[in-house]
Amino acid sequence: MTQSDQSPYTAEETALIRKRQAARSRVMGVALVGLCILFFMITVVKVGVWG
Repeated sequence: MTQSDQSPYTAEETALIRKRQAARSRVMGVALVGLCILFFMITVVKVGVWG
């Protein structure tokens, strides 16, 4: 059994899927950066840099 080189999606569907994946990646990246900033701020407050 061999698989054909045909994609089950049309070019428009593939482009839409890629666009959604890119949007999800951006959201996850922003969430990750936000968590890093949050953890950094919590650490700064706990360590007490300002006093």
